[in-house]
Parts: sequence; C-alpha cells; structure tokens
Amino acid sequence: MIILPESHLDHHLTKAHVEFIMRKFGHREGFFKQTVRMPRDLSSLPVDLHGPAVGEPAVSEAQVFYARRGTRPYVSRLVHRKRKMSRLLSVIAGPYKGSTALFTAYGGPIAPREPNDPALPSSERSESVRFWKKHALGCGS
Repeated sequence: MIILPESHLDHHLTKAHVEFIMRKFGHREGFFKQTVRMPRDLSSLPVDLHGPAVGEPAVSEAQVFYARRGTRPYVSRLVHRKRKMSRLLSVIAGPYKGSTALFTAYGGPIAPREPNDPALPSSERSESVRFWKKHALGCGS
C-alpha cells in the first residue's frame, strides 16, 4: 500500500498510527474499508461523529446547522458538540495506478460519504441519506 500526497491523513494521526496502518494493512490490495481496535501503545484518536454509530441518540434536524468544511465543495451536517476519544481506527484504501493507496484513516467507526459529496456513487445514496439523517459531525473541541 502506498501513501499519496493527497492521502487524507490529517485526522490527528501520529507517525505511530500511520506505521501501524502500514504494518496491519500494507499487504492488502484493492478497495477496502475496515475498522480495528488500536493496540494499547497507540494514543486514542478524536472522533467528530455524533449519533447512534458512536452510542449516542440520533441527532435531530433541530440540533444541526449546515456549513462547508475546509475546501469541500458541499455543506456538511454539523452540530456544536465536543469530540470524544476512541480506541477505534477506520481505514479506507483502494486502487490507484496499479497499486493500492491509503485514501484516509481516522478515529471511530466507518461512516458513509455525505449525501452532498459529489463523489458519492448513486448506488450508495440511499444508505448515505439514512445514515446522515441521524448523525452529524461535531464542530466543538
């Protein structure tokens, strides 16, 4: 597995987290999404996801607001809540020019692409809408 300059690894990952990812998944080929429990020697990672997937009640529409995150061309469903820490690490990788590239990794469970993401395949849209109707990303610290 290779790491690209555009690999999205800015979710508070340390060098030790990335080394663990490469040891654990470096042999894998093709597209995959996987969540694993991190070994004790790695620090917990912050999780900005809120809702049932992280053991919280559903996030209602009355609690959220919509805004762009970073340079994304779409708005995200956001909520003013503090992030939690997690021992889970999610990894997403896939084919890239004859190799397998690490696309992103972050703390917490896998979440589907957001409904407004232009890269969301139409076959995944209904799952995304269902998930994000009950979840939001926190913008608190």
